[in-house]
Amino acid sequence: MRLSSAALLLVPGLLQADESTFALNLRLRTESDGKFTVVEKPQKWPAAKTAVIVCDMWDAHHCLNAVRREEEMVPRMNEFLTKARDGGAFIIHAPSSCMDAYKDHPARKRAQAAPKAANLPKDIGDWCKQIPAEEKGKYPIDQSDGGEDDDPAEHEEWHAKLKAMGRNPKAPWKSQHAGLTIKDQDAISDSGVEVWNMLEERRINNVMLLGVHTNMCVLGRPFGLRQMAKNGKNVVLVRDLTDTMYNPKRWPYVSHFEGTRLIVEHIEKYVCPTITSDQLLGGTEFRFKGDQ
Repeated sequence: MRLSSAALLLVPGLLQADESTFALNLRLRTESDGKFTVVEKPQKWPAAKTAVIVCDMWDAHHCLNAVRREEEMVPRMNEFLTKARDGGAFIIHAPSSCMDAYKDHPARKRAQAAPKAANLPKDIGDWCKQIPAEEKGKYPIDQSDGGEDDDPAEHEEWHAKLKAMGRNPKAPWKSQHAGLTIKDQDAISDSGVEVWNMLEERRINNVMLLGVHTNMCVLGRPFGLRQMAKNGKNVVLVRDLTDTMYNPKRWPYVSHFEGTRLIVEHIEKYVCPTITSDQLLGGTEFRFKGDQ
């Protein structure tokens, strides 16, 4: 059966090429009498007014298991970025502390050339550890150990390998993962100021954020969820294209993947809604092989 254009607009997750619109299902959690209810809100985002920010998808990491999960996620993430870009969204690659690798790239120069926004928030260049809404709840995991979940012997071998490669085992990243395509029409920046300037230059209010790690950089970076949300952007987390730094040996003593889900719930309660990659790509959402 062939659907009419009007009918197609009612199907969440389909990219409307003729309308240049992303049809999304935003999930959030609303509170009433101390209890939270999952709510889904269909929205249609104009692609030309939508940006996708890729947070810290580095070419290496000090946690070996984090590297393994990133490798597993990269192909699906690249498909998502391609679909969003082809649909008209603006892609911003944000591999923090790796700007030297892209100093001559047109996408890097684009970020640097963006004019200063008239409404530049005063703290948009800073990390954001909490927004007022989060004060109402309790942070759901203990990440005070840094969240590494490696086997100790494997971890030691991995750090020896990084050192042999001439990399700092504690901060081995030098660029974004090579499996994520960077096009000349994209942008590259790890600066909250530059990202904000580019969004305002293009009058973009809708932002999708994906990458790692949800409980640290994705939430807290100057271009992260908290800064986008508190400064008025219509921001969402792509919840199946992210990962946490959480060690199951720490409270609340759940699996790594359950720890990620707890962080996603926290975000949906206090920071912003979430979506899944299948809303652009179709099929089913991404899931790590080890997530049972």
